Amino acid sequence: MGTQDYKIKVEYGVSAVVLLIGVFFIFQAFTIETSREAVGPRTMPMFLAIALVLGGLWLALRAMTGRAGDLKDGYGFLESDVKRILMVVGCGVLFVILFWGLGYFVAIIATYIAMLYTFGVRSWGWMVGGGLVLALIFQWLFMGIMLLNDPAGAVIDMRPFTNWITGA
Repeated sequence: MGTQDYKIKVEYGVSAVVLLIGVFFIFQAFTIETSREAVGPRTMPMFLAIALVLGGLWLALRAMTGRAGDLKDGYGFLESDVKRILMVVGCGVLFVILFWGLGYFVAIIATYIAMLYTFGVRSWGWMVGGGLVLALIFQWLFMGIMLLNDPAGAVIDMRPFTNWITGA
């Protein structure tokens, strides 16, 4: 298989994953209660989900028409190894488990640190500091400004420690 064929296959794979995620989030957006306003609580999640679907379709169209572009060093999994692939998948699993057990804030910090570690960052100051800054910004933006639901962790409810970020 040539490198261009490889890139087209990867583009199809990424397209399929993005499309599936977009369709999943469209179904999830329909579970949000509606209101009488022209722009209600479902608007932004639905917009983002539709954007994912359109992005996935765009990637598929690029692959179908052979406009996937040139293959660059480090693209896809050609130069990767099973360990790194498993570490990336593990980061997703870590996020889901921590989100369930401890809530969004802790899951963001720990997953950010794990992803940086996976891709070779070894400065604990940058990893922990970046995770804290990212979690603060996301908590403030999503729960404070957008008023998204911040579910309690099943093991420990961290919301009493993070409510000051959202103003609750």
